[in-house]
Amino acid sequence: MISLLFLLPLYSIWVQHERGGFWRHLWLVALVAGPADILLNYTELALLTGDFPKKGEYTFSKRLSRLSKEAGLRGDVCYFISKVLNRIAPSGIHIK
Repeated sequence: MISLLFLLPLYSIWVQHERGGFWRHLWLVALVAGPADILLNYTELALLTGDFPKKGEYTFSKRLSRLSKEAGLRGDVCYFISKVLNRIAPSGIHIK
């Protein structure tokens, strides 16, 4: 659960980047957010979802788009998370 507490505030910074907001003042945070997303994707989020990232799925968002199409409870949970992220994203399309 550390990953969710850590990544959600960083995701709001990315939303500001897409909107052209105060992003330019927080570029140092982005230098931490990118590697943290990659690290958590291969460790805690891999254990949480019960699935290890495949080739090319460096961030959790890329893996989430694949997992949300699976059948079962894991697919349902990942589909819900992807819908929440799509509503937060200014473009409306965060997870395809």
